[in-house]
Amino acid sequence: MNYEFRTFSLQKSTFMAEQKKKQKPIVAKKPKQSSFPVSPEVIAWIFLGIIFLIVAIIRIRLLAFPLERDEGEYAYLGQLILHGIPPYKLAYNLKFPGTYYSYALIMALFGQSASGIHFGLLLVNLGSILFLFLIAKKLFSPFVAVIAASTFALMNISFAFLTQAAHATQFVTLFMLAGTWLLLLGFQKNRLLLFLFSGICMCLAFIMKQSGVFFSVFGGLMILLYYFYATPKSILNTLKQLGMYCAGVVIPLVLLLILMFKSGVFEKFWFWTVTYPGIYGSRVPLKNAWAMLKINFEPFSFYFVLPWITAGLGFIALIFYKKFKWSRLFAGIFFVFSFLPLIPGYYFRSHYFIPFLPAVGLMTGIFFNLINQLLEKHFKQIIYVTGLFFGIFFINNLMSQKDIYFFTDTDTLCKVLYGSNPFNESIPIARYLKENTKETDNIMVLGSEPQIYFYANRHSSSAYIYMYDLVFKHPMVKTMQLEMFKQVEKANPKYIVFFNIPFSWVGEKGVGDTIFRWTNLYLQSHHFRQTGLVDVSPTGPPEYLWNDDVHRYKLRNETSISIFRREDIK
Repeated sequence: MNYEFRTFSLQKSTFMAEQKKKQKPIVAKKPKQSSFPVSPEVIAWIFLGIIFLIVAIIRIRLLAFPLERDEGEYAYLGQLILHGIPPYKLAYNLKFPGTYYSYALIMALFGQSASGIHFGLLLVNLGSILFLFLIAKKLFSPFVAVIAASTFALMNISFAFLTQAAHATQFVTLFMLAGTWLLLLGFQKNRLLLFLFSGICMCLAFIMKQSGVFFSVFGGLMILLYYFYATPKSILNTLKQLGMYCAGVVIPLVLLLILMFKSGVFEKFWFWTVTYPGIYGSRVPLKNAWAMLKINFEPFSFYFVLPWITAGLGFIALIFYKKFKWSRLFAGIFFVFSFLPLIPGYYFRSHYFIPFLPAVGLMTGIFFNLINQLLEKHFKQIIYVTGLFFGIFFINNLMSQKDIYFFTDTDTLCKVLYGSNPFNESIPIARYLKENTKETDNIMVLGSEPQIYFYANRHSSSAYIYMYDLVFKHPMVKTMQLEMFKQVEKANPKYIVFFNIPFSWVGEKGVGDTIFRWTNLYLQSHHFRQTGLVDVSPTGPPEYLWNDDVHRYKLRNETSISIFRREDIK
């Protein structure tokens, strides 16, 4: 037995030795050297820094851009919050209050001015670019991340989307992207707290503006779909992730409801943010939706033909990718859900597109990456060629608007962009009102220019800071008009500012006649005297007249602003 075992062992050793002689010696392969001395990851971060620098230079130059009316609304309510007055108590509007509180925070940090607000916008913008960069890099590659971030940055500084203004959609975009990034991180690390924080961010996007609710749904859907791609699969783990995410979505919303109830404004909050939006959103019928989209899309399609085309091709290209199966699904659904917030109401206003722009950037990056994937076997340096091509487009687009971005003063830009909208004129008017009133005085703006209240730092006589809700046909218009009349009569304003500017009313014919008749009667019966007049030109500088000069002046334009002062009779 021992002999046989020794014989077998010897034969086995001889056989193995012969096999080793036949084999070629194994030489460790050297790692493939990149043709560029710096890794793609580092290059991507360098380009991101350049993007940040360009955006910062442009936005810092435009810090003093006059507030438009949406910004005026947010700033005024933010100012009231800093004074300890909750939203919906002294000012009504149909948006959730997240943006009001965001403005209050920004103004507490950077000052109650247009410059302070727009510096906060700069930080919000940079945060959005960073999160999109991280999302695209995690889903695909550093190359896709650079293209996506630069496309989004380029579009989100364009005046075509009114991105010089700190609209609610800018805040929706920031929190939506932060939530998406945390969701991807949660999938990677499988940490339940990341899903909780992702849900919180998605809910904050909703609290900034109601249309952000689609992103909360998006996050929950992706958690359910990820179950089919997870390794190993665990329905219990998926339910835990979904439960933590839903808790994150619910917690901020519950806290908001408690805050509104404790502040004594829950009834008004509910009416203006839940009940009334259904009425306001029904103004545009479904049959006019396509026409509205076409009208609003055309102005900003001119400067961004390439991104719109490549984004569409990128969305189609998801079908042809050979890899990134989960990433392709995630990106495709992200693209769809980013478009959905545009639909409610069928208004399709230019700044409503802002939350959609990151998805456009991501799809553009995917398209260029697919080109690299298809041609890299035949042309090893194709990634540099496509990158250079996109870089040329980026620089050309930037230079085509160089006067806007780098040279033209903000007052001129405001006039070119908004025409006879009185955003420049609001500043000296508010200064006059502030200098001629006490802090305890209130004023009334008959028009939709809430920026006046903010600049003057004076309370409105009525909670109706927009006239839009009072001049179109709906079941509650008469009730609202009467409520405004009673509020003004009770407050007894020191000054009334009347805007004879169509954009400040935009009403249906005949609906606002009641307001105009009441205004004339109120001015006469309460001894108001005209002490100011602004002759607003749609293209040139306005004419300002004060006191006795008002009555000697003949208007040259169809649009004007009249300021009336209450003369107290002893």
